[in-house]
Amino acid sequence: MNDMWLNYFTKDDSFPFFIQYGWHEDTMFMHGHMDFSELVVVLDGTADHVVENERFPVKKGDVFVMGKDIRHGYVNAKNFHICNIMFRPEALLDADYDIKQHPGFHALFLLEAQVNTAQGFRSRFKLAPSDFAQLGHLIDTAIDEYSADRPGKKTLLLAYFMQIATLLSRLYDTPAKTREISGMAEAAAFMENHYMEDITIEQVLEISHYSQRHFIRLFSAAYNTTPQKYLMGIRIRRACALLRESGLPITEIAMRCGFGDSNYFSRAFRKEVGMTPSQYRSGCNGQNYI
Repeated sequence: MNDMWLNYFTKDDSFPFFIQYGWHEDTMFMHGHMDFSELVVVLDGTADHVVENERFPVKKGDVFVMGKDIRHGYVNAKNFHICNIMFRPEALLDADYDIKQHPGFHALFLLEAQVNTAQGFRSRFKLAPSDFAQLGHLIDTAIDEYSADRPGKKTLLLAYFMQIATLLSRLYDTPAKTREISGMAEAAAFMENHYMEDITIEQVLEISHYSQRHFIRLFSAAYNTTPQKYLMGIRIRRACALLRESGLPITEIAMRCGFGDSNYFSRAFRKEVGMTPSQYRSGCNGQNYI
């Protein structure tokens, strides 16, 4: 097996993103992604997609995401044309995008790779012709921009990538997918939508339909953090935005971000960011929540 790193495709560490058209006839060797995820759109043809030790047929219109540490390749490819978008999720998807309030985002971009191995890759989805045409236009535009050397190239490519991610997230039908994907996605989206409320782990578990032990294990594997820390991260990021962009009193910001009182907010904020909310507002730069 070949191990692939993102710097095989791009040397620009400041923008961990690469997009290309690919064409395969017969076989694409098994390989793993060491430090990036890959969004694959099948543009034409057919192949058997080998994921770990299983094979699954894919064809025009299929879309799937392969995460880190998953071995895959293609065999029996016939006129197999794809678009590969390679990216580091922690660099491009960690911002406070409102699409995170939609379960489809979590299902496709954050959960599929964790569930696919155990669930036989049934979570891929196929685009309708009109949606496929819309996505194809976005891909053409993004590849044209990636190949050019124009001012604002990275800014525009990020915008195109988020257009693609948003379109696919809206189209992804979580109820039709595996229980692991739909339950986890709904739970994560619930936290994104209700972070300002005094929500409990019991409420999140009810949404996911899992036992607490099983949910925490699956969530931690997919998000590299616990549900409680994930919820805290949402609240702190939203608080940072309000501290930067509004003149609201700190007490009001604490309440709007789901903290019971300003003292608890200040302690939690300092623990996560390394300074008090007042210091952050005064112009200091937080370590993780800029």
